[in-house]
Amino acid sequence: MESHIWDPTLETIKRSDLENIQLQRLKDVVKKVYEKNIYYHRKMKEVGLKPDDIKALSDLRKLPFTTKDDLREMYPYGSLVVDISEVVEVHGSSGTTGKPTLSFYTKRDIENWSELMARSLTAIGVTKNDIIFIAYNYHMFTGGFGFHYGALKIGAMAIPAGVGYSQRQVTMIKDLGVTMITSVPNYALRLAEAAYEMGIDPAKDTKVRKGMFGAAPWSEEMRSRIERVWDMKAYDMYGLSELYGPGVASECLYRG
Repeated sequence: MESHIWDPTLETIKRSDLENIQLQRLKDVVKKVYEKNIYYHRKMKEVGLKPDDIKALSDLRKLPFTTKDDLREMYPYGSLVVDISEVVEVHGSSGTTGKPTLSFYTKRDIENWSELMARSLTAIGVTKNDIIFIAYNYHMFTGGFGFHYGALKIGAMAIPAGVGYSQRQVTMIKDLGVTMITSVPNYALRLAEAAYEMGIDPAKDTKVRKGMFGAAPWSEEMRSRIERVWDMKAYDMYGLSELYGPGVASECLYRG
């Protein structure tokens, strides 16, 4: 029987063991930012909090919130707790309402992100035999990169399609035997529309049977439409660039 668990050791761990790991990592992170980042040190000092005050997972609520304004104040490198030489990748917001909010990634961050995405993709049945059409923009936005890294980790074929030129995209989906699409939800419907314009029935003339969508809100009605026109199972993905990107949380085969 095919497993839909990427890392059984961690993903099936006992709850008590998981909470012990979470607590130790929480303590480590709080101590690190307190000692190595002047912004977080100041915020914690303002609420009278020291690293030794973190004794249980419930103490997470004692930590002050980090806001968009905080991240803008830290621009560009104020959020770092490592030397800049350790940074291998940068993502961030568009900055349309002010300075962009930036997130910096070390080599280890990219490895962890790849693991998170591999878990999410495996949980919906993706294997190394899948061909994944990644219809997100590849720029400062994290979406395309997260799915790309996850696909590579699993060993699946990743197609960095981007967005636009929808009829050309449909041709690639059909000719390359794509089995999975990931994009913002409404773009899956736009691709289906483009297919119909070309005389192609996406449900009958392509091999797409699953999709994972995010980066925009969508309703159960939209999910049903996507599943109907593509004859696929559609799954939800949650993420935010301040915490890696996609991979923070996602649905599994059981939509849970």
